[in-house]
Amino acid sequence: MALTAAMSLAACGSNDDGNASSGGGKPLVIGFAAPLTSGNAGVAEQMVNTAKLAVKTINAAGGAGGRQLSLKVYDDKLTADESAKVAQRAITVDKAEVMMGGYTSIEGLAIRKLLEPRKVVFINSSTISPALMDGAKYTFRTTVDQSDYPVQMIDLLKSLGYKHPVVTADDGPTGSTLWQPIVDSAKRAGMDPGETVHYTLGATDLTSTVTQLKSEHPDAVVHIGSAAADAGLMLKTMTEAGVTVPVVGFGSLIAPDALKIGGDAYTRLPAIYTLANQQPSKPEYQQFIKAYATEYGGSADDLALGLAEQDGATWDAFTVLKKGLDATGGDTDGDKLAKAIDAITPFAGAAGKEGALINFGDGRDGFSKSLVAFQFVNGKPKELAQQPQ
Repeated sequence: MALTAAMSLAACGSNDDGNASSGGGKPLVIGFAAPLTSGNAGVAEQMVNTAKLAVKTINAAGGAGGRQLSLKVYDDKLTADESAKVAQRAITVDKAEVMMGGYTSIEGLAIRKLLEPRKVVFINSSTISPALMDGAKYTFRTTVDQSDYPVQMIDLLKSLGYKHPVVTADDGPTGSTLWQPIVDSAKRAGMDPGETVHYTLGATDLTSTVTQLKSEHPDAVVHIGSAAADAGLMLKTMTEAGVTVPVVGFGSLIAPDALKIGGDAYTRLPAIYTLANQQPSKPEYQQFIKAYATEYGGSADDLALGLAEQDGATWDAFTVLKKGLDATGGDTDGDKLAKAIDAITPFAGAAGKEGALINFGDGRDGFSKSLVAFQFVNGKPKELAQQPQ
């Protein structure tokens, strides 16, 4: 299978001391957290599907470091308290030796805070907050740092001729820290950004927020939010209030939950642009998509444009874990496994733009400056011919 080659699924030997954390051929429990009850439920389900497929594939090829993997899925409900609670349960009750998943910065930061002191390796595939990697020793991620977004978002808007963008930002870890760099980037680019409009993460009514936005008379909106449901509600409320200007943001703008709530806003707005850490035409991504379609059904072509960017990054996270465990012989000791992951030879993952390699040699961020710009057209994201610098 092309999938097998893509993940380098060769089985390795194991230690024989009988200690689960040092291999011994014993099954390895992996905890996987996702916001299955939240405004990001659609993406969360896709991430879980990808995790299950990765585990099934790795086990079929002999395991990782000579050990079979066992996946335990937890609903973190997109809250810090629940994320910490499920991570605690995973490592103490269910004896998980590695933790993965985490969608927003809210979840990722809470899990990292619990696991770092315990020297448990945490491989995240979605959180973009710089704080996730601040002083981290046992935490890794297979996506980008949020600092990659401001310049590319503004460069995209400027190249399209917009001059007066307004940022809408939630009060979560990403929204509260990313809005200012975007505004600063706009000013450096010679644009005249309006006053940033802030809103509460998980809000059920954005009428007053959009009223404030409308008073700024923007010619474009930069939407920075963690929840897809918020993004859909923002676009819906904008069109109802007559704020019909182009919007640029994360992939959450076109996630399943956003599309469901936004409804006809996606045809009424003049343009919707997203930046994502994926490129559908990338060969490694195509291999992943074909495997996903075989396992869960659907057209590979449709899935290539329909799966969230976190899915490819989740697939890569398990590839990273596999490579690390192969190097340690299945030993999950935090220091040994982290050292092995740091030493992984850079490789082309499913996520990221073509030519970008997952590389932990320069830090714990797998990708850097690998975002791709899309426009949402006829119900699907279409890669822009002219990419931001």
